Amino acid sequence: MNFFRFTISFVLASLLAGYSCSSTKKIARQDYVDAQYECIWSVKFINDTIEMTQGTEDRFILQIGADFSYGYSYLYFKMDSLITARTLGEKIRESYNNGTWSSFFSGDIMYAKLYRDYKSKKLSVIDNISTYWFMYEENLSPQNWSILNEIKTIAGYSCQKAICDWRGRSYEAWFTTEIPISEGPWKFFGLPGLIVKLHDTQHHYEFELVEFKNSNGKIDLQPLEKEEITILIGRTAKLTKIERKKFLGMKFGKQASLIAQADMAKVGLQNDEPVKSKYGYIELDYK
Repeated sequence: MNFFRFTISFVLASLLAGYSCSSTKKIARQDYVDAQYECIWSVKFINDTIEMTQGTEDRFILQIGADFSYGYSYLYFKMDSLITARTLGEKIRESYNNGTWSSFFSGDIMYAKLYRDYKSKKLSVIDNISTYWFMYEENLSPQNWSILNEIKTIAGYSCQKAICDWRGRSYEAWFTTEIPISEGPWKFFGLPGLIVKLHDTQHHYEFELVEFKNSNGKIDLQPLEKEEITILIGRTAKLTKIERKKFLGMKFGKQASLIAQADMAKVGLQNDEPVKSKYGYIELDYK
């Protein structure tokens, strides 16, 4: 147990020491902003690139406002609801007993929360490694798309084909100018219309539009402003700032296994087998 405590302390101390905070004055934001549209894509992905097994089908939901958008996993939304309704220890024990603890700790699902800030041209990503939460920022830059002449109908929309290479994968996208919004699933955007369908050439990740509608919902910007996230009713966790490649290297490396084992030990569980991810993350350029 002392080894686990030392490991966690060392990893987090290294993160904090390695992050250089910006001297730019922080701009106050509203806690909530209006969403004008909501897009929902189905998500299919391969969660074991060795055995080529299919992961649980998900939905990627994007709320679009005038100055911000917020994208998140529906499965993650459900998991958030479960965790806020029970203690974290109960969730850890359940995941261990039903054999899903590896995915719960190592994150073999696209659980990140994505905030696009159109004014500042920044993308903020909130993600976790087990019970620890992190936030990284990157420039809000579109992919380097090449638009082709191919046309076909998808989900009832007339769509045109575009291709790009991005962060270690090659992609094919189909967008529609019938919805003249330059948005898409995950971190993809920048075409002359909404992305209706997108997949990488290996078909490890596939997105297809299920629904596009007007929205009167709200986008919660409090995590960006307060740099903390609600994890249980009445409890919050601080967001540790980190660089993107460093975070992904941790999440899909040895550090995640050490953190997972330490968190299990906190609730009286022990598993000597390290968490070995066979999951090929959508972004591969961190390796």
